[in-house]
Formats: sequence, C-alpha cells, structure tokens
Amino acid sequence: MKKIAAVLLACLFFTMTASAREFEEPDVIRCTCYCIHGRTASGCDTRYGIVSGKKEWIGSVAELHQVNEDGSIGPFIGYFEFKDTGAGFDTNGDGVGDSIPNGESIDVWVDCKDEAYMWSDAFGDYVYMKIIKGKG
Repeated sequence: MKKIAAVLLACLFFTMTASAREFEEPDVIRCTCYCIHGRTASGCDTRYGIVSGKKEWIGSVAELHQVNEDGSIGPFIGYFEFKDTGAGFDTNGDGVGDSIPNGESIDVWVDCKDEAYMWSDAFGDYVYMKIIKGKG
C-alpha cells in the first residue's frame, strides 16, 4: 500500500511539473517497454540499452534508478541511450499517444513481450531519470 501511495504522489507531482522539467537532476517519469525490432528514429538497429523519448533528447543518455517504496531514489538500473522516439500513451483523450513527444514518458527497448513483463515486475511503471546531455 505504501508503494502505491508513493507512486500516486509521484505521479501527481509529475503531471503538474512535466512540461517544465529538463531532468538535469533525477526526477520521476513513467517508463514502459517496447519490443519492436527494426530501425530507430536515429537510424540504428534496436537493441537493449536504447530508450525512446522526446526528439530533443536523442543523442543524450538516460541514467535510470528504481523508485523506492517511500518514493525516494532507489538502486541504479543502468544507462540508456536516447536513440528513438515514439508516441507513448494518450494524455489528452484524443486517442493518439503523445506522452513521449511531450516528455512525459519513456520507453525502454527490450527483446520480447516476456522481457517487458519482467522489466515491469522488477522496476514498476515509474523510474527516476536524469538526462546526461551529449552528442550522438
């Protein structure tokens, strides 16, 4: 119950501040997975270690941490390269995914649906993310 309350509180904070955040310091963001094999928006093949996000983030790196039950920053998950974009989930009710282009969510690439379920079981639907700016 505590974890659910912490995530709900983080979600409320997240939705109130999403458009203004630059993720220079770790902050909570919704994190889902995708397993489409092919080319990314940046032209490379999909592989583990790639994350899709806002177009402006391509070339940067996401430092991801788990969200502890109390809502604080948890253990380090890994570094992921922003090499792809996507739609994400519908935030305004028009039936079109817009959370990724708006910077309100990210998608970590995994090899298959089973790995997506394992990711969700291990880390939940939210992570702490810090963006490390770069060229690439």
